[in-house]
Amino acid sequence: MSDKINDQIPDLNIERIVDGTGEGLILLEQESTGNIDRVAIHPIHLRYMAEKFGLVASSDPQAQRTIATLQRRLLMLNDRVAHLADYLANHSDHKHADLMYETTYARATADLGAEYCIEFEQEEAVSGTETHT
Repeated sequence: MSDKINDQIPDLNIERIVDGTGEGLILLEQESTGNIDRVAIHPIHLRYMAEKFGLVASSDPQAQRTIATLQRRLLMLNDRVAHLADYLANHSDHKHADLMYETTYARATADLGAEYCIEFEQEEAVSGTETHT
């Protein structure tokens, strides 16, 4: 009835159906307390679930454009906040004004921005592409 994919998770068998009627479907079979439950899913269902759980990138082109736009904007904002924090710390007139609060707040905000963008830097290293200038 089926061609084994050879993937077994305890109490769950995963098989690709190759029988001429359900060609391409994936059969999930699990035994529980003497009952065998079976579900046949199409690969597109698997892709949909993986996208919804964030396991793979969305195949929706509009979602990909939106993500790229938001990523670019967040990186730009992060660069500007980091520049402001650096400027306040190193170039402001600390002799005539107490800028401790402003400097501390800008540095803390820059640290948050860097934390929010850390995954982007990891993605760039893996893909070898630059996502901002």
